[in-house]
Amino acid sequence: MSLLGDFRRVVELVKTQGWRYPVGIASLGVVNISDVLAPVFMALAVELTQAEFTGDPVNTPTPLALLGITPDTFTIITAVAVFLVLQVLANIARYPMLMQVAVPSHEITQLIRRRIANHLLAQSQSWYDKSRSGDIMSIATSDVQAVRMMLGPGVLIAADTLLLVSLVLLMLSILSWELTLITLIPVPFILLITNKLSHLEFDRFKDVQEDLADMTERARESYAGIRIIQGYAREVYDRRRFAGFSERHFGKNLRLARVRSFFEPTLDLMLGVSTALVVIFGGIGVAKGTMTLGTFVAFLFLIRYLSGPMIGLGWSVSLFQRGRASMHRIDELCETELEITNAPNAKTAAGPGGLKVQNLTFRYTADRVLEDGTVQKAPKHPVLRDISFEIPAGKTLGVFGPVGSGKSSLACVLTRLYDPPAGTVFLDGEDIRELTLESLREMVVLAPQETFLFSSTVARNIVMTRDDLIERPDQGQEEVVRVARLAHLHDEVEHFEDGYQTMLGERGVNLSGGQRQRLAIARAITADPKVLILDDCLSAVDTKTESAILQNLRTVLDGRTGLVISHRVRAVQDADEIIVIEDGQITQRGTHDELLAQNGYYARIAAEQSQAKGEAA
Repeated sequence: MSLLGDFRRVVELVKTQGWRYPVGIASLGVVNISDVLAPVFMALAVELTQAEFTGDPVNTPTPLALLGITPDTFTIITAVAVFLVLQVLANIARYPMLMQVAVPSHEITQLIRRRIANHLLAQSQSWYDKSRSGDIMSIATSDVQAVRMMLGPGVLIAADTLLLVSLVLLMLSILSWELTLITLIPVPFILLITNKLSHLEFDRFKDVQEDLADMTERARESYAGIRIIQGYAREVYDRRRFAGFSERHFGKNLRLARVRSFFEPTLDLMLGVSTALVVIFGGIGVAKGTMTLGTFVAFLFLIRYLSGPMIGLGWSVSLFQRGRASMHRIDELCETELEITNAPNAKTAAGPGGLKVQNLTFRYTADRVLEDGTVQKAPKHPVLRDISFEIPAGKTLGVFGPVGSGKSSLACVLTRLYDPPAGTVFLDGEDIRELTLESLREMVVLAPQETFLFSSTVARNIVMTRDDLIERPDQGQEEVVRVARLAHLHDEVEHFEDGYQTMLGERGVNLSGGQRQRLAIARAITADPKVLILDDCLSAVDTKTESAILQNLRTVLDGRTGLVISHRVRAVQDADEIIVIEDGQITQRGTHDELLAQNGYYARIAAEQSQAKGEAA
């Protein structure tokens, strides 16, 4: 996006706050007008003092003469008093100036954060498969903060610079247009330097932000995988690796700092040149009598007021360029196309929960970069091929097969975590692509193989699927205990020091693998869906616990459509029908007894698992 386009975006964001920014800028105008007029009255005080000692007539400062103000109405004390009043007024106006710009800038960034969150929550699983959490976190934190700095201090300083410089130059021109022109000699150099350095800052800050995302991702990987790192004694290697990323990031920041360090000293030097020119040529004017002492003093005061805007110019340009770079990264994220969305006129899922899969062939896709730089989605080898089955409402289907056969992919497709081809998956006779995502996922709940627990209490992790219980889990204690008993988790939770109020570490790190899986089962039961999909979520529990949970699940699945996925025969043997998937295809189907009689893969694995169980006993 061009510089002009970015400026329009900033204006659009500012407009969302209605009158607040204009009030802030108006207060800034009061501050600047007071600051600019104050030196004029100081000049009048000097003229009155000089006249008092010399007896000469009082020279009226040109700005006051233009306003029709004569020195006869003032004494030295009243002129100084007006100077002080203007100073006080300027400081009073600074409060609304800051509050009506700083606070709205925070509110705008709240809107940006919600935009990012809404977009991320609407993205598909396939998008997350290709994305790095470090990139996402960097955009949602440091990039949003850079935009806030642009919309808060950046806008305020830019407006202050523009307004104050305009007022000062106007006042200087009224006092002496010849000396003003001399003062402006360094301006072309300021513009040239600012343009060059601002473009460098934009490029280098964007590079820093992208590198920060990369370093954040590496740090996240290290902390998330700390057990592996320590378990294999790889601490030294990981320290060395992270030190390398940190050193690279330091180098990029140093390149950015070099640009920033040129701004203020260069602008300050130009201001020093202007001040020196005023002292030289203004002093000559006073000596020759072509300029009054009061005017010369006012000139020096006003030139002093340019020091802030000169420094502010560099700072505001820096904030704007950094905000632009971050805004581009935010837009790039939020404008990523959503792969799975509600169809036009999508229907709400409603019915008893009958599932039908018809000639389903599914494959994942990968991004392929073409020669012209565009990205094209390239389909991979099919993971599911010509899958067909039907589960009447209230019945249970077992899905059995080896690891990597496509069972979990099937579960994800049924809930549209990945989109199936049109006309292949139906819920109560409706193509699931024609149903709203929210109603589909409320009706069809998946307890995934890879359990994720949030950094909250055991109780909140269990009831997170229920709006009526998530905010006050203590009110649903009976329900929490009921589902925990069904998942064979209650007795173990009771032994925790804080029971159901025990805080879980990141991803439930303070629970065993079996406990995490059982908590996930309890969470899925709490959702009370019409269709419950259990994706190999008993793989980490022992045989005795598995038997108890399976017995309880018969009660849970009674009258509910169920799909039990496992590579263990014991988990699927009580299903009304079982399908066997090998290499993405259904190779067998039937009841437990029928599959044993077929003497195929199912019967062979059943015999092996039965023998292993007997040997373990």
